[in-house]
Amino acid sequence: MQIPRKAAVAAAAFLALAGVLTTSGTAAAQPSWSSDAFNSVTAESHADWMSGLPSGASLASLSLPGTHDTLAIHGGLFAAYYEAQENHGDSAGTLDAQLTAGIRAIDIRVRVIGGAFTIHHTDIYQNANFDDVLIHARSFLSAHPTETILLKLHGECDADTTEGGSGSASIGHCADDPSNTTQADRTRIFNGYVSRYPDLFYAPTVTGSSTAAMPTVGQVRGRIVLTDFTGPRGQVYGGYGLTQLTTGNYGQYVENDWTQCNIDTKWGEARANMVNANGNSGALYTTYLSANCGPFGSTPADVAGSINQRALDYLNSGATQHVGMVFTDFPGHSLVGALIRQQSGQLAGSGAANQR
Repeated sequence: MQIPRKAAVAAAAFLALAGVLTTSGTAAAQPSWSSDAFNSVTAESHADWMSGLPSGASLASLSLPGTHDTLAIHGGLFAAYYEAQENHGDSAGTLDAQLTAGIRAIDIRVRVIGGAFTIHHTDIYQNANFDDVLIHARSFLSAHPTETILLKLHGECDADTTEGGSGSASIGHCADDPSNTTQADRTRIFNGYVSRYPDLFYAPTVTGSSTAAMPTVGQVRGRIVLTDFTGPRGQVYGGYGLTQLTTGNYGQYVENDWTQCNIDTKWGEARANMVNANGNSGALYTTYLSANCGPFGSTPADVAGSINQRALDYLNSGATQHVGMVFTDFPGHSLVGALIRQQSGQLAGSGAANQR
């Protein structure tokens, strides 16, 4: 159920009166239960599953397991509304666990501080920096050169004065340092990372001046593919990412109703996008199974505990052959495995997904 406007306003007033501003993860609210579809991502290892794909396969023809807010493992006073993934360690140790489990699409949210990117979920620092992400990604891809990682990069801080904010952080809103950070600042910082990690990114997606056509698996093995780079208000930063996901009517390929916590409605939206993906092997669709209705409604874990099972049952029904990128909160090992098997018949060998 979605929160009525009056309740949301009352909640905001309460939080303001509470006067609590948390800047790093000091509390935990990890789910207390798990299932094949939920909160059990490391129960199977799929570290080399893309080795079974033909090099000529388009990324648009694949199903790619992803995590929404990939490193959101810490929360503040209201931790359950901040945490979206299993905690397998700070400094991007959680990313290692996800990649080994078969996750290939990641969602990284950054705050600018001191000319560098730190990882945040709104106002909560996630005990990791962008260097951690790139170091762990590089190490994984070096050890597993048949794989690729698709990266969604998002500037998280909407409290900046340049984004229409007050310039100060509050619960649910971070501010960059400085709080008048601009798009030019973020792209300049990102370009510095690209330079310091040569050959890590698929070059056509990080030129800063043009976007990339949809690549094949062979073109991106051993590389990070930047799918898109967006600002705090969702603005697309031109010159980065994949053309299909950043230009024209790109929204037609995306389902991300992130405040929809009615499970029947949310699942209906997600399933419809998967059906559309299955019918169009020339476009890479993006489906988010995640939602958050804080501070009084459903938490990410509440939603994932229900919708992940529906997605698993649907994928196992045989209704689709490929569904694009699917971003989840607290994915279970069987949900990841079901997505891996959805490759339009292109995945060779049953050994591509090995259970522990």
